[in-house]
Amino acid sequence: MAVLGVLVLSGFVASRPAPADDASSARKPNIVWIWADNLAYGDLAVYGNEQVKTPAIDRLAREGVRFTQYYVAHTVCSPSRAALLTGRQPFRVGIVDVLRPDGPTGLPAEEITLAEALRRQGYATAAFGKWHLGDRREFLPCQHGFDTFFGLPYSMDMLPTLLYQDDRIVDELAGDKVQDVTERLIDKAIEFVTARNDRPFFVYFAHTIPHPPLNLRPKDRTPSRPIYDDAIEYLDRQTGRLLDALEQNGLRDNTLVFFSSDNGPMVADGKTGGLRGGIRDAYEGGVRVPLIARWPGRIPAGRVVDTPAIAHDIFPTVLRLAGGRLPDDRVYDGQDIWPVLAGQDGFERNRPFIWVYLDKVSAIRDGRWKLHVAQREKRLKSPELYDLLADPRESRPVNDQHPDIVERLNKTIATFEEQIPTVWPLHYPVRDPAKAKGGIRRE
Repeated sequence: MAVLGVLVLSGFVASRPAPADDASSARKPNIVWIWADNLAYGDLAVYGNEQVKTPAIDRLAREGVRFTQYYVAHTVCSPSRAALLTGRQPFRVGIVDVLRPDGPTGLPAEEITLAEALRRQGYATAAFGKWHLGDRREFLPCQHGFDTFFGLPYSMDMLPTLLYQDDRIVDELAGDKVQDVTERLIDKAIEFVTARNDRPFFVYFAHTIPHPPLNLRPKDRTPSRPIYDDAIEYLDRQTGRLLDALEQNGLRDNTLVFFSSDNGPMVADGKTGGLRGGIRDAYEGGVRVPLIARWPGRIPAGRVVDTPAIAHDIFPTVLRLAGGRLPDDRVYDGQDIWPVLAGQDGFERNRPFIWVYLDKVSAIRDGRWKLHVAQREKRLKSPELYDLLADPRESRPVNDQHPDIVERLNKTIATFEEQIPTVWPLHYPVRDPAKAKGGIRRE
């Protein structure tokens, strides 16, 4: 990583073919993005968890590439999802914290989502699972480039627990209905990929677990075992059903599949692999998450990649593979990481990673160095500099040894913060008496 820059690439060309080294086949690759809700860096067996078995996701890693230093763009779910789908810092999108039921805000109409960009390239697009980018009709997936949506408007701890088909509410999940929602979501995704054989597709699948509250059927529970561990294995089995459907329908070889998480854990059961922090923290345990990618024949199998990457990178990477180019009327914050995925040499970062909480920078990573200047919305009394290659657990600040690095990164932060608009608190009534002030379920 080098100095801070602004990425603005030219021309949104709807029919431009991708370079031969990226998408040489006549048919564009299908894209499947799967992520879990609050899955921690060390929750999967392939990431070191010895208390669970995750054979489907482990196989995905064996057949593709596994990142050890992949980051989400924000510490909580709504901004993190906005960044992934737009390729932009969440503050540029106007989503800087968790959105609540009945809220007046959501993903703005003028934002171009990955679904919209891919649809312009001839893709069929579908979203399944948790959305959490606004629950008013104008904010739902079908207003943002998705041909169809089957899922929930927000987290499972928020009320009411509504299930949507496109823009219509088709069910309210209560009691036992909550227990099989993951299978219903997977069923719909399988229906979609099975039917789509005429043109390439983009599937955005957002699991609702292991975000609490966890509610599994008795047959999916193990006596005397933490439900969190059962939920990880259940998530793996259901993910495996979708991966199997791709293979059974002859789609595996021309489908780029990603698996990841939206942020770190919010419960003690989440295993960060020894990394410090969790949800809402810019420490590694809150922002470093799994990333696995598979595209047979295009992504060399069985690789473990230590090159840092961030959620902003997915948009430009996927769009280029689909034959498109980034619009030139807005700032993008990521880079095309196809060279990293494909095992090519010569990839270099042209800017640091920066995490913003509300309207202030909380941390910055530049190469091996990571500087923390705030813990959530509160400024630290003094910055904390860590050498992530020597100390990924962020346990030993090295400010005194490297005052020049601290000074340089502080200057980069000051320059970057000039772009960030002020955040004003937004209060609105919660109409449902079953909800607590923040929109979540009352105990």
